[in-house]
Amino acid sequence: MNILIAPNSLKDAANAAEIADAIEAGIARSQPGMQIRKMPIADGGEYTLEILLNATGGKIVETETVDPLGRAISAAYGITSDHTAIIELSQASGIALLSGKEKQPLHTSTYGTGLQIRDALERGCRNILLTLGGSATVDGGSGILSALGIGLFDKNGRELPRGGGNLIILESIDLSAMAEGLKESSFTILCDVDNPLLGEKGAAMVFAPQKGAGAMETMVLERCLANFADKCEAFSGKNLVNMEGAGAAGGVPVGIKSFFKTTIIQGTEYILNLLEADKQIKWANVIITAEGSLDSQTFGGKAPSVLAGKGKAEGKMVICIAGRVPHRFDQPDNLFDAVFSLQNQPMSLEESIENTLSNITNTAFEIGRLLGTVPQ
Repeated sequence: MNILIAPNSLKDAANAAEIADAIEAGIARSQPGMQIRKMPIADGGEYTLEILLNATGGKIVETETVDPLGRAISAAYGITSDHTAIIELSQASGIALLSGKEKQPLHTSTYGTGLQIRDALERGCRNILLTLGGSATVDGGSGILSALGIGLFDKNGRELPRGGGNLIILESIDLSAMAEGLKESSFTILCDVDNPLLGEKGAAMVFAPQKGAGAMETMVLERCLANFADKCEAFSGKNLVNMEGAGAAGGVPVGIKSFFKTTIIQGTEYILNLLEADKQIKWANVIITAEGSLDSQTFGGKAPSVLAGKGKAEGKMVICIAGRVPHRFDQPDNLFDAVFSLQNQPMSLEESIENTLSNITNTAFEIGRLLGTVPQ
């Protein structure tokens, strides 16, 4: 039996490569005769940078920047052999960089990601591949714009403070101090959601509560993004509010597409094509993937569900190991033949995260035992 191990990262617990190794260890222990291939996957968030660099032969660049609250940090991005910069937004603007009480989407900013892009421009990169996912921000990408020299001003001509909560006072935009090289640059945005910017499925209503916003703060951020979009549309002449994927990472595609040559593509499909996943799927009899929490977002373009769809189209068995499975679990199109939860006994979330890799190995061991009973 050929087993393709293709997990996503589990946020705050383990990256995709570590999870793939843990699944392999469990399968090999219970069924040593099975053939195994590992293909860690991503959809734009955590570990996307490493996967893209491994696939393209690029190199890591460390740069001094700031986190979502403006504190100095060092963060990585990549440069490929053809001088494309790979910027993973979560490296400098990710929610994993903040503790519980620090998650304040009225104040968090993508400014640090903008500093990384600016560094890449100074190194001669003119093609920017920006991956979204795992963000701590709802600022429409305004922080990125500010870091790149695009002036955002209130009615008194004062520059806006960073943070999505200040977009309500945006009155004017100035490109005169734009960073060198931007006019000749193009952006490709890898996006794993199709949410619009505004409304009940928009950046604030859906994602702000996940980033620490209360009900009132969420309503404020909705108004802030509406004003930001109005000003960007008026300045650029582009229709941005209803653009597919506009709500990703707190509205970052709106800010980027307003001022730069930008292509927005489905992140999972791009990564799976780069990994030549179709060839690996054809080789496999069984595909084992992993996801942090199986919910509606999983089936809205996340890597495990897209991979599962490809596997089912080829008649393959697809198994998912999940950090959390809701009590009432309804998966569209029955993508997964079996789902195993890591929280298979009473335990706290903290305990589950602390023991993630050992729990995955033990779960994979049981999966291997069950696969051993499947007729060949």
